[in-house]
Amino acid sequence: MTPQRLHCLIFTGFILFYFFGGETNQAQNTDNKEKALLGEWLKEGSAGLALTGTVPLSKGDEEQQWAAGMEVFSRSCAGCHQQSGEGLAGSFPPLAGHIGEILSSKKAKDYLIEVVLFGVEGPIQVGNQRYNGMMPGWGKVFDDRQIADVLNYVVNRWGDKDKFPSNRAYISPEDVRKKRLKPMTAHDVWASRPQELAVKSSAKEGMDLKALIKGYDQSHPAKGKYAQYWEPIPMERYWNPKTFYHPPQAIKGEFGRADCISCHKTVTPGVVHAWENSSHGRIDSLRKLSEKDPKAYKKKELAEIEQQLHSAGILKKTELLQEVSCIDCHGAIGAQKIRHDVDLHMPDRVTCGSCHVRQFAESESEREQKWPNNEWPQGHPSHAVDWEANVNLAAWAAMPQRAVAQGCDMCHYQQNRCDGCHTRHAFSVAEARNPLSCATCHNGVDHNEFENYMLSKHGTVFQTQGKNWNFDVPLKDAIAKGGYTAPTCASCHFEYHGEYSHNLVRKVRWAFNPTPEIAQGIKEKHPWYQKRKEDWIATCSACHSPRFAGDWLDTADQAIFEGLQVQQEAKKVIEDLYKDGLLVGQKTNRPAPPPPEKDAPGAFFQLFWAKGNNPSHVERVYANMWEHDMIQHYKGVMHANPGGFTYSAGWGVLLERYTEIMDENTRLRSGSSHYSEENDSSPKTFSKMKWLIGVVSSSVGAVMLSSGFISRIIGKRKK
Repeated sequence: MTPQRLHCLIFTGFILFYFFGGETNQAQNTDNKEKALLGEWLKEGSAGLALTGTVPLSKGDEEQQWAAGMEVFSRSCAGCHQQSGEGLAGSFPPLAGHIGEILSSKKAKDYLIEVVLFGVEGPIQVGNQRYNGMMPGWGKVFDDRQIADVLNYVVNRWGDKDKFPSNRAYISPEDVRKKRLKPMTAHDVWASRPQELAVKSSAKEGMDLKALIKGYDQSHPAKGKYAQYWEPIPMERYWNPKTFYHPPQAIKGEFGRADCISCHKTVTPGVVHAWENSSHGRIDSLRKLSEKDPKAYKKKELAEIEQQLHSAGILKKTELLQEVSCIDCHGAIGAQKIRHDVDLHMPDRVTCGSCHVRQFAESESEREQKWPNNEWPQGHPSHAVDWEANVNLAAWAAMPQRAVAQGCDMCHYQQNRCDGCHTRHAFSVAEARNPLSCATCHNGVDHNEFENYMLSKHGTVFQTQGKNWNFDVPLKDAIAKGGYTAPTCASCHFEYHGEYSHNLVRKVRWAFNPTPEIAQGIKEKHPWYQKRKEDWIATCSACHSPRFAGDWLDTADQAIFEGLQVQQEAKKVIEDLYKDGLLVGQKTNRPAPPPPEKDAPGAFFQLFWAKGNNPSHVERVYANMWEHDMIQHYKGVMHANPGGFTYSAGWGVLLERYTEIMDENTRLRSGSSHYSEENDSSPKTFSKMKWLIGVVSSSVGAVMLSSGFISRIIGKRKK
């Protein structure tokens, strides 16, 4: 055998051992781990937990039961609860640490069997974490022995072993058989959950109506900190009725409940028609809803409202709410008469919140958000402070074109009113859940969430299949009962670890627009940012694997980092041009912006105001870059719209602006005495070569010019 052939055989043998022997060793290691776990379990004598009348198991029976239970768990339960029993935060509750809590209750055995047989649906709490999903029942999949085996495996692996004598089966097939004879729904199982395990109610937290109203009134900015610089136009009485609305004086006198409807049927029939078909106009119909009706949950909400009105003394203790009419919202709740020219008002958050206290408390809780390093002010950005963000913006207050400025008000009034989502006068919850409801405000170059959603795969599914979805069902039932086959704006942003509320900022990470400060926190894996990343992974895990969700968030973050790098480089160029006085017209034709705004290169005000050479072209290019293109890049990648964050609105446009800024920088600096090699994109050696070539060329040219000139002079003299 030649040395070459020997070497070839040795190499082939090594490869075969590496690939196939390694797998054998890995499988053997796995078997050894399971045997070690089994041995530890048997050694500690924790196989069975006390059950009156059960027969002690032999060691062989214990081992067989453990193996059978482990096999069922690995095949059917580990996908959600994980092989380690740790579950998935926000999506699937853990068994480790929770089984012991269940076993401490008197109804533990019954409850455990019922959960596996029939499933469970409803909010549960493990530690401080809440879950609100649905576990399917396995009674039609596994027989009594299999269910007993898997329960004994779970109980003995993650239960509190010290509380139970060993060597006994905790649950027998006979126990399972008896429970199977009395079928239950998954909701019934949740309702029978031991009281010791009840969700710690947060329904009362922050729901003191008087305190809510007081906090709302005290924090409302009215005209804002720049009040002296602007005056409202008439239209703004509707965007901020708390500050600007006053009753019309054309109609005077006192009018009752019936008068409002009879008059407005003629004056504004569309309003009355919408009200008549709303829940407000048909209170009694809610009480008649079947439990199978997707809107049946409204009966519970109606009971909450009536309880609130009882507490406020508006309804007598046994009195039911008959209607919510014009006078209740535009006058006073429960009033029978009002003076039209004195008492009439435009409803605001407080008006709606006086009945819908829970929703009011949830939306106001957005103010509590605090950024770890003051990257944004407390509560920002959120609907709860969007009017404040509007009137406290110098560029908005400075604009002399108030009819244009109120275009901002038309979206920035959610702090003031609720009908931005629940449109007058139907106030439909189903409408508010539809992505189309978000489109009015969440569109355009600096907040183009709607376009990015609609052009993502999620939005494509909504556009093709959404007509079959039932938007009447609560968000928590969107998939199971509403038929959703993709997420909507509301199902993602209202959700937080299985709960749905009007606080939409508990998962905010990048805020309204990316900044280097936020990027730093995300890169450094600051706990505040990491927690919110995990919160989003939990949300996405309702449809995707946690690994996929994590990978996409990492990809999106990296894409945003890269966009920020381009934007920040362009920013320095613009700031240096301004500092060096090189912007077009900077020294001759640059009017200052109207107060309270102050001049700055590429600033926000330059998108809404222009005079002379303020802004100059290159500044406007940069303002578009950071306020429009960078945000579109960010929103595109976060909403998974590939064209949006690559070509049409994001990265491609960022580079286009960057190129234009760099060209303009070269042009403006080419004739400047301030120009230095540090600002030149060429290497220093190349700059020196250009200088040397220029000197040599000039010298040669001068010599040639001199020689030719002299020759012509000599020639003329000879002639």
